[in-house]
Amino acid sequence: MDSNLTADDFDWLRKLKGATDAKRDPPPIPTDIAAKLRAFGLAKPNTLGALAITSEGRDALLEQDMRDAEDR
Repeated sequence: MDSNLTADDFDWLRKLKGATDAKRDPPPIPTDIAAKLRAFGLAKPNTLGALAITSEGRDALLEQDMRDAEDR
């Protein structure tokens, strides 16, 4: 995954995943973070116009979680 993603970006990506899995709108995401997640293909607008996590976003979270586990 791109090293330009911060811990805050991954936190928001986790919130998007939770909202997408629960089929509800995510909390308002800061514009700069939403733009970055879209630019990397980790999130996209859903049918209602809110952001939803993509399969690439899910893969990025899995990679990050594995990296975090290795660091422990």
